[in-house]
Amino acid sequence: MNLKDKVLGFALRAAGSAGVAFKEFARWLSPFGWTRRDLSPVLRGMREEGLAELTEDPDGEILDVRLTERGERKMAETASR
Repeated sequence: MNLKDKVLGFALRAAGSAGVAFKEFARWLSPFGWTRRDLSPVLRGMREEGLAELTEDPDGEILDVRLTERGERKMAETASR
């Protein structure tokens, strides 16, 4: 697991199951080199795996990110390694 993956996992756990605005989430990660363009495909992949729920506007821009219970368990497993 590379540093960016660890940072993404940490940020997702920090956002928790309560959800967080995607723009805020992306702002948290910008000092680590993540851009909204980088995050979108990663988060969509997580949605396909059942790890996250996304709220998108009609144009497909991600507005909110929320981990599913499965996603929370997966992030906890990753963190304990």
